[in-house]
Amino acid sequence: MERARTSSLLAMFFLISTVCLVHGQALFDQGVKEFDQENYEEALPLLLEAWSADKGSARTAYYIGLTYKTMEKYPEALPYFREAVSLTPRVDEGVVELVDVLYHTNNIVEAEKWIAFADREGISTPRLHFLKGMVLAKRGRLDEAVLAFETAKKLDPGLTQQAELQIAGIYTQQGRYKDAQERLRATITLDPASDLALYARDYEKIVADKAERERPWRFSVGMGYKYDTNVVTKGDGPMVESISGQEDSAFNFGARIGYTAPFSFRTPFSFSAYYSVYSDRYFGKTYTRSDGSRGNLTEYNNMTNTVSAVPGYAFGRFAVSLPLTYSYVSLQGVKGNSFFNELNWWNQTRYLETKAVTPTLRFLTTASSFGEVFFSYMRKKYFDTELHPEPPPEEERSGERMTGGLGWTYTFKENKAFLTLRYAYARDNTIGRNWVNDENRFGADLFYPILGPLRGQVSFDATYVKYSYDNTYFERKRRDDIYAVSCALLYGIVRNADIIVQYNYYRNQSNIALYDYTREVYGLGVEYRF
Repeated sequence: MERARTSSLLAMFFLISTVCLVHGQALFDQGVKEFDQENYEEALPLLLEAWSADKGSARTAYYIGLTYKTMEKYPEALPYFREAVSLTPRVDEGVVELVDVLYHTNNIVEAEKWIAFADREGISTPRLHFLKGMVLAKRGRLDEAVLAFETAKKLDPGLTQQAELQIAGIYTQQGRYKDAQERLRATITLDPASDLALYARDYEKIVADKAERERPWRFSVGMGYKYDTNVVTKGDGPMVESISGQEDSAFNFGARIGYTAPFSFRTPFSFSAYYSVYSDRYFGKTYTRSDGSRGNLTEYNNMTNTVSAVPGYAFGRFAVSLPLTYSYVSLQGVKGNSFFNELNWWNQTRYLETKAVTPTLRFLTTASSFGEVFFSYMRKKYFDTELHPEPPPEEERSGERMTGGLGWTYTFKENKAFLTLRYAYARDNTIGRNWVNDENRFGADLFYPILGPLRGQVSFDATYVKYSYDNTYFERKRRDDIYAVSCALLYGIVRNADIIVQYNYYRNQSNIALYDYTREVYGLGVEYRF
């Protein structure tokens, strides 16, 4: 009797199970039909009901995951794809879809796990290799990612265009801009009318601009003409009233070589260096010195050579750098018409040597502005030669200069314009007591694109200098209030070449007439960068 009852219950269980399976299969078939017709909203409830009827079906789980994925509901798709690849018999294509969804939801570690599972199980499809490349690229394993994309191309030529685009992106990350451009051109050639080709065209322009911005070597050269109304910075008072003919014209020349280490563009570490030279050669107008003797303004011909190295490190919104700078200034003096009349001109015309270190911290204040704080220590050496006789001890300007300052820069018009505000305090500790001073300097710079290739630049400086001791000649503490204004128009005549028209105004209001002067400089020049 008991055995008959058990048999009846088992028969009923199998009957119900069979009915459920048949019902679940019908729901599944209807759901797949709606899915194939792209009726995803109708397919989803049918597939979910089929899953409730038969939770052991990996294929049902796969189609539910696929429906959620097609509707871009990636988090909802994840558990069903996991079921699809865990149940028996599994859906191998579910591994590919699972990796895809894991990539889109940024679950990179789990995606790597399932890629390794696919390798062990011998699941190899072109799309899986493509996704493997995407995951490896996101993990920073760029060379391995390129190999994965190349494999995807070989297995399915239909993926070539997408793979070429991804490889171009990797080469851009690595700074291999020429290789990236070749891959982008290949992307365009494969199907010029496709959306990917349109994107590749725009991307190629970006890569070209990036390659230009990240060139390690940069050069510039410029030359010009200037008219200076006060070459000798003639002041007022009885000591200088006999000076005349202090205005003159000059030709000037400048050149710069800059280098930036390639890793500076792709790592937190950076290193750059540059060398620059600038010189003025006056026409040589005759003038009268304060002692009544006659001189030639070629005495004020000058040359400045500067070398700088700048290591740095960036972290988050902050960047630190340590510029190291050496500068050597030559002043012709009474040597004649040229620096190069004698082989030992370098020593005979040496005037000033400076060595400086300037720790600097820069930090973002907003998306379009940044601040700067710096401290500088400089050693200055004024040379004593037959052309520059040794001054009295109280007039010795050699010594050290310490400066601390801060600034703020705001960029606008798509970073083509900027405004900078700055302040610095400096202390000059010179050997000679007449030149020991404290300085407060305020400044502002504006650069603005006016129209097409025409740009404008304006700078203003106000410097207030208080000297620490009574001047031994004038028996009072000197004070200078120095104002400087610079205006320039730059016009791009061809790519990387500008014509520059410039006006500079200097006004030193000093309580000692010898140092009180006005000076104006008008300039016209051309600069070429390459």
